[in-house]
Amino acid sequence: MNTIKAEKAEPAEVHLVEKGLPIPENSLCLVFDAEHLGDLLRFINKIAPNRQSPPFLIGRKHETFQPLLLSDILFFRSCGNILYAHTEQQAYEIKHKLFEMEKLIACENFIRVNKSNIINVLKIKEIIPWFGGRILLRFTASEERIEVSRNYVKDFKQFLNM
Repeated sequence: MNTIKAEKAEPAEVHLVEKGLPIPENSLCLVFDAEHLGDLLRFINKIAPNRQSPPFLIGRKHETFQPLLLSDILFFRSCGNILYAHTEQQAYEIKHKLFEMEKLIACENFIRVNKSNIINVLKIKEIIPWFGGRILLRFTASEERIEVSRNYVKDFKQFLNM
């Protein structure tokens, strides 16, 4: 019987390389297919040490500020350079950009569904197949509807194991 001795190794330099591009020598490389970028991001989020989303965000409504629990947010919507967090009652301005928010809450129940929206999958009331391979989402306690664009449908379905 062979015994393997485990030793603590120095952290390796890791490179993410898109399939078809040159692979750097003498380093650890993860080769990925651009079609599966969502899977790669979820994998990285699972293995990232001590990565946690904040339990709440600060939203601004007029001249006042309010703490917002992530679990109360239905979706985030970017309008121009301003990001809004929508709850069942109202929308609050958030100081982050959409891409920053996507990274900040990546390990929660949120997923980007088009170029302007990140949604909380736990607040979805109904998933409706839509024209052209798209999906329409309805939310609990809201009349708001958000479309999952064709570019995001595959990742959305994978996220929900559909």
